[in-house]
Amino acid sequence: MFDIIGFEADPKAYGFERFYLSGSVKQKIIQCENVVEAEAHKGRKSLVMLRDFAFDEGAMKVIAEKRNLCFLIDLGRLIRSRGIPRAIAISKIRTFLSLCNRFGALYAFASFAEKESQLRTSGELQSIAMLFDINRGQAKFGLKMLKHYLG
Repeated sequence: MFDIIGFEADPKAYGFERFYLSGSVKQKIIQCENVVEAEAHKGRKSLVMLRDFAFDEGAMKVIAEKRNLCFLIDLGRLIRSRGIPRAIAISKIRTFLSLCNRFGALYAFASFAEKESQLRTSGELQSIAMLFDINRGQAKFGLKMLKHYLG
């Protein structure tokens, strides 16, 4: 399992194979507003981080058919939020991931921890990912996908 963090740490102590430093992989992550904007990158093997998880089934089908694009879900942003914004984010991501699973679109999870107190173990990140109505196997798969795109 893999994670993206902002500082040096021992991955074995947290149950990971490797940590990627956010500064060194930042250029490999494409920031997009939504799925429709991400569709423009469907032909390239790349990680896409969405600002808004509003979905478009047509764009999702096209992205899923190519199987090159992988959506990166920032669990750290969710962990750091509180109250109603957190509940809304969980709801949107849950709906988004159900579409990903229905159409076969790829997704990955990362914590983007900025300091050691924000770092979570792989088991904790899997449990957080399971809040999105996915099973443990899908959560593990999401934590392993980073290797294929950041490799």
